Amino acid sequence: MVEPVTIKIFSLTQEICKLIAKILDKYNFKHDCIIVNDADTKELLEEKMDRGILNPVVLIFDKEIPLNLKEVIVGKYPGTEIICLPSLDVTDGFDSKMIQHISEPLRLSEFETVLLKITKRDRK
Repeated sequence: MVEPVTIKIFSLTQEICKLIAKILDKYNFKHDCIIVNDADTKELLEEKMDRGILNPVVLIFDKEIPLNLKEVIVGKYPGTEIICLPSLDVTDGFDSKMIQHISEPLRLSEFETVLLKITKRDRK
């Protein structure tokens, strides 16, 4: 039996989570969304991350998440594949081979292609 793919979405808005969830639900990926606020401290963000899925295979970053919070997230899940939604700076300093950038404007078809590639669901 195939292991379920687990995904955590980090977004500033619930709308992005809902949009991305449509694709994730299409492939029965197990996912949860963490709403990140500019006012979140490292401790508050870590508390949010300890809820729901604990060992995600993929992280999805919405654009405009502050760099200091992205560093906390990546530090919590080292080695995890990352999908960056449009406008995320390519020079964030994270291991670039683990990061897939989606071009702007966000096209769900491109997101779906990248997601299937990194989860190895494109080889049917």
